[in-house]
Amino acid sequence: RLEAFLKKTRVLIVEEYEGIIQVFRRILKTAPEIEIIWEAKSELEAVLALEVFKPDVILMNSTAPWRQALKVWRQFKAQAPDCKLLAMTTPENSTQAKQAKALEIAFLAKEEMVRSLIPTLRGLINASNAEKCAQP
Repeated sequence: RLEAFLKKTRVLIVEEYEGIIQVFRRILKTAPEIEIIWEAKSELEAVLALEVFKPDVILMNSTAPWRQALKVWRQFKAQAPDCKLLAMTTPENSTQAKQAKALEIAFLAKEEMVRSLIPTLRGLINASNAEKCAQP
């Protein structure tokens, strides 16, 4: 159980634009407990990377319409149920927020990315580690 607290958190970035990937890289490099394991440029590449790299967290900048994004997130969750999802977007209404909560998707508004990405990831990691340690 102690190993859950000592291992690096493996993050899969899903983003098609290199400029956004560079921003994610710069921010994530400031947290020594976080390791970027792959940068997927498409949803298909992300699905393949999930199988190969088994990330702890998927970090995704979602610019897709809600229904399309929800479909992708459902696919990720079905393929890697223990993986946490952090989407750089905000649900636009309470129905979307409920759908996201049901899929255990964490959200971060894009304008909060620089200030809040690391604390948000650490919160997801700590919650996940607490769940692992509480299991018999």
